[in-house]
Amino acid sequence: MKPLILFFVISTVAYSQVNLNTVLGYPDSLGFIIERPQYVISYCSELNSARWASWYVDKNSFGTVKRRKGDFIADTTLPATYTIIRHSDYTNTGFDRGHLVKSEERTQTIEDNRATFYLTNVIPQHPNLNRRIWAQLENYRKKIAKENKQLFIVAGGLYSENPQRINGKVAIPDSCWKVILILDSGKNVADIDTNTQIIAVMMPNDSTSRNFTDWQEFLTTVRHIEQATGFNFYPKVTPEIQAIIENRKYR
Repeated sequence: MKPLILFFVISTVAYSQVNLNTVLGYPDSLGFIIERPQYVISYCSELNSARWASWYVDKNSFGTVKRRKGDFIADTTLPATYTIIRHSDYTNTGFDRGHLVKSEERTQTIEDNRATFYLTNVIPQHPNLNRRIWAQLENYRKKIAKENKQLFIVAGGLYSENPQRINGKVAIPDSCWKVILILDSGKNVADIDTNTQIIAVMMPNDSTSRNFTDWQEFLTTVRHIEQATGFNFYPKVTPEIQAIIENRKYR
């Protein structure tokens, strides 16, 4: 499946994190680009879902704002020709409304948290994945972020040529992947070297995920995910360094 090739940007008032969300570069230039202070998303009209989401997390990403209550939000900023996905499209489908950018990682302000509830920041996730090993990894990255680490995250789904859909609309990914580049606090892109660590996982988006208890069972390499998706996650990192850190599993 070839996504519709569009490259538009939705801009909002920026704050200090906006540039950090894609400071390592865009994985590609396809899709409809939604750029908010809280994240950047590439949205595909054929999938009615995000192709990837890119965002930044450190200890300051976690605030005291409570998780938003109520329905997830239809993103009416999409082009008029797009199908607008609504909260009810997921109801009674057997799939969770799976956040890409986690709600808890945007709790400095009410608006930050609200932004994570747009349905453009959601992909269909099997409950056994979303509530278990996917959530385990989310908790692990919260732990290391609070240990004075900076996390540069990209996540999305891997889709078949003719994916199944919920409610006949939203494509269901066969697997969900995530890559997390880790830097110490105070470091920047220029400090990325052959010792830089990256967590890369590819997890099955089906009932079999209940058979696993540890997210590390799904560790893979960035290069493997790039080959599966066609993305280039770190275009601003030199090819020589990419060749080393993208072919090494997290340890």
